[in-house]
Amino acid sequence: MHFVTAQQNANGGALNYFSGEKLNFQLYPNPFTGGKLHIVSPSTDIKNIMILNILGEVVFQTTTYENYVISNNLNSGIYIVKIKQGGQKGLSRLVVP
Repeated sequence: MHFVTAQQNANGGALNYFSGEKLNFQLYPNPFTGGKLHIVSPSTDIKNIMILNILGEVVFQTTTYENYVISNNLNSGIYIVKIKQGGQKGLSRLVVP
């Protein structure tokens, strides 16, 4: 019997969950109180932005060239912001008081 783990697939090779390089970006203001959430990254490519709650459910999603998004529908809590931009991917934590 052979178990498949997160580190290897059924053929024994390593799985690659993240193709491409890590995207380093900054979010502000954090904690976020509404209005504009600024996203600063070194790339000028289009940003695919997803905000997920702690259960992994997508609560906001957009694609933009802008360096900010407007999301006033976030309840208090901790969120994960996932950004894909120009073949790079990044994650950051966002706090909404």
